[in-house]
Amino acid sequence: MTGKDFTDEATLRAMLERQADAWKTGDFSRAMADWHPNGVLTAPGNRVPFGALAETIRRFHADFMDLEVTITNAFASLDGTKLAFEWLWTVSRRRDGARSATPDAIIVDLQDGKILEWREYFDTAAAVEDYHGKEDGGDAAP
Repeated sequence: MTGKDFTDEATLRAMLERQADAWKTGDFSRAMADWHPNGVLTAPGNRVPFGALAETIRRFHADFMDLEVTITNAFASLDGTKLAFEWLWTVSRRRDGARSATPDAIIVDLQDGKILEWREYFDTAAAVEDYHGKEDGGDAAP
């Protein structure tokens, strides 16, 4: 593997904090370097290619506030090509102040130490970001 050694816990946590900070601030610039140019983020109901991440994060920040991200578990494969982690994503919707806390499990495939695929798994039923199947339309998730 080339690139960063995410088997080192401090390096892994620093990268995860950069990703969380991008969503908290609406600014993808510090987190961008962790991504492969062909990278894709997939979450329930969403597939976002690298080129659309900055705008997606900016839009999310415009619609949501007070995001807290708590990393609860994180590790890398021994060969450094895969990451797995869980974080608790707690956020409020700007338009009405509704707040939810959503446990989120994420699997990441790396290429040359960069995020190639970021796949999120979470229950959308209670998440304030979920708009799928809701009558009021809600706000779009990332």
